[in-house]
Amino acid sequence: MKCSNPDCNRGIGLVAYRRGWFSKRRYCSQQCRNAFVADAPNLQQNRKGSSLNGFVVAFVAFVGLIVPAMFTMAVLAAPSARQDAPHLPGCDRNLADASASVAAMQARIKSLSGVDRSEICTATRLYFLEVVKARAVTALCKSGTERERDLGRFDVNVAHANEAIAARCL
Repeated sequence: MKCSNPDCNRGIGLVAYRRGWFSKRRYCSQQCRNAFVADAPNLQQNRKGSSLNGFVVAFVAFVGLIVPAMFTMAVLAAPSARQDAPHLPGCDRNLADASASVAAMQARIKSLSGVDRSEICTATRLYFLEVVKARAVTALCKSGTERERDLGRFDVNVAHANEAIAARCL
């Protein structure tokens, strides 16, 4: 390939010199490149256009990368919406039934004072089962501080019933 400088008759070796990044003309040396000024007026116009194009590309890249990242960080940093327990259909009836069955089992255990040990164990196990069921219904149907208070009360009742079963029945 021949040097793009019309005054030079040399060929281009392994290294070709260009004026700018996107120039199509190749020169054999920096001296030939700097001596030939045929595309110098175009060079000034390209520099202005290329700097504007470079600015636009950088701006679009900034907006395209930074804005979604900031939006993601804002979404992650936002406090999560507190989800209260949904009011499921039939919750009121289920809560009333669970309370009634727990009260009935408590009354049955209190009435079994002088009865056989195996019957007391059976009643205590059934009471444990009813308290666990009532706790599950309460966890599903209630919300807020009332839910926390009732779950704490049921946890205490479960622990006491479990201790009573361990002491009397095993």
